[in-house]
Amino acid sequence: MFHYVGVDIGGGENTWALVLREERPKGEVILHREALSLAGPKRVSLSEIEQFCQTEKVLAVAIDAPLSFSPTLEKGFRKSDKTLRDLLPKDYRNWVLSYHGLMGIPIRAYLFAKRISPYCGTIIETHPRAGLFFILPEERRILASKYKRGGLSTEELSWLVEHLRAKYDIVIPGDCSDLFFGKEGLIDALICALTAWAYHRFPERLIFLPHDEGLEGFGPFVVLEL
Repeated sequence: MFHYVGVDIGGGENTWALVLREERPKGEVILHREALSLAGPKRVSLSEIEQFCQTEKVLAVAIDAPLSFSPTLEKGFRKSDKTLRDLLPKDYRNWVLSYHGLMGIPIRAYLFAKRISPYCGTIIETHPRAGLFFILPEERRILASKYKRGGLSTEELSWLVEHLRAKYDIVIPGDCSDLFFGKEGLIDALICALTAWAYHRFPERLIFLPHDEGLEGFGPFVVLEL
């Protein structure tokens, strides 16, 4: 049994993490109902996620935070950040922030990535909100904006869960729509976990963002596209 972990790192005690469990040889992929944030649902500490990586077979971890840096970037915008901004509609480009503007989150994410690196196969950076935008049908892309600005209705959330079930052929327990209600961090963590899984199983459905020379840290920076 192999695991793919998605981590939405926030400031203070506002970190969420979800796990996709892949059972081979059947290849069935299941949202792990008893692991990390879904065990509550609850916020989790970075130590809890690290412990999971130490005790389980984790093939990939996708983190919602900058993981690569360069002292030559005075404003903190990497080539990957600028490219992703250009891929988004004008009104949504402010979703992609300079790592300078994110205060301590990039530092926490980088140190966390270093801690788990001996225990998991792949560590990647992603941007779940942008990834969600790209994988939604055009008439539903407003949901990628709305879930951060007051939340989704029960109908919208149920639609989103069903959309992800069908699009990626994953098993999501029946009560997850209720668990996700009003918790944007859970949605971000789920998109991160899907990105980690996609990186190993169908990388052609990802956007690989270009990187600057001279970066140090972890990567690459990828987002869901299909």
